[in-house]
Amino acid sequence: MILDVRLDELIPHPVETVWGALTDAESIAGWLMATDGFRAEVGASFRMKTGTMSADGWVRAEVLELDPRRRMVWSWSIADSLAPTTVTFELAPEGDGTRLTVTHAGQIDPDIGALLVSGWPGRIELLRRSLD
Repeated sequence: MILDVRLDELIPHPVETVWGALTDAESIAGWLMATDGFRAEVGASFRMKTGTMSADGWVRAEVLELDPRRRMVWSWSIADSLAPTTVTFELAPEGDGTRLTVTHAGQIDPDIGALLVSGWPGRIELLRRSLD
């Protein structure tokens, strides 16, 4: 299946606060998944612990792009034998808050794709709650 998740949310916090939650490993563990090796640096490879998406329990990822407080792109793979998908976080100031756009796109197994389509909205809600 072609994965095409796009979420556009107004987060009632400044860009710096939202960016911090997207780029701090401890914060990511609170709203997305526990991380192993995450650094907000282009080329940084890391893993995220999942119990349902991969055979070995890990999502493999890498920071592909980083434009501080504006944009971050990750590769995302559930198995070494599969092509990675991409997750993009884009931030823009809007009033007193931040417009956060999250996209997750690429070719993926339909069962895993369904988990991601249904799962991302809840993760963004957890992000919002972690900032409140």
